[in-house]
Amino acid sequence: MKTMKTCRRCGGTLESRKVEHPYWNGSTLVAMVQDVPSWVCVGCGYHYFEPAVETTLYYIVKDYIKMGALFPIPSTPYRDVRN
Repeated sequence: MKTMKTCRRCGGTLESRKVEHPYWNGSTLVAMVQDVPSWVCVGCGYHYFEPAVETTLYYIVKDYIKMGALFPIPSTPYRDVRN
């Protein structure tokens, strides 16, 4: 991940962490993805994702988006689909 230093919301320091991320498609919760690489503000807790991580999240949940509310909300691990 690139080095980010300060939060754009509160100016706090950012730390690199792995987080659980709820993935929403509009107002529908599609999946809970674990161990997502993120920058987390130690002040306000806001999460920032690198563009490659956002793209990977989409590819992880794209089939769940197609199923919509017909499928129970899955809990899935983050995995880099580029490898």
